[in-house]
Amino acid sequence: MIEVAIRRRRPAVSAASVRAAVSAVWAAEGEGEPGVAVTVLDDAAIRAVNAEWLDHDWATDVISFSYAEDPAPDGVRGEVLVSAETAEREAAARGRDAREELLLYVAHGTLHLLGWEDDTPAQRRAMNSRARVLLRRAGLTR
Repeated sequence: MIEVAIRRRRPAVSAASVRAAVSAVWAAEGEGEPGVAVTVLDDAAIRAVNAEWLDHDWATDVISFSYAEDPAPDGVRGEVLVSAETAEREAAARGRDAREELLLYVAHGTLHLLGWEDDTPAQRRAMNSRARVLLRRAGLTR
């Protein structure tokens, strides 16, 4: 089960493509059914979550919460929150497609749920590279 809530409509991303991104990563890296809830937010909303749960008072691209130790009753094993507004801004700055940038955040967050870490620049590069490869293989990005 992959639940998707889109609370910000730009960049235009479909729930189906978000589900496909999670599925691509999970099929390559995980076991069993995904059990993931993804929410697409704006910067203000993700900043509030970041401040409340991580004590960081700024907007960020993606936040993941793993419930692997204690899944929710509805089978959700983790949540991925992504900022569509950050995706737009970062894509424009890097000359990328905003929809693809947003799907990269979804894939990145899903990798976090599966145990990947990005505490160092090398880990971050490896994680982003893996996310890009999996999205390309799934036909979700160029």
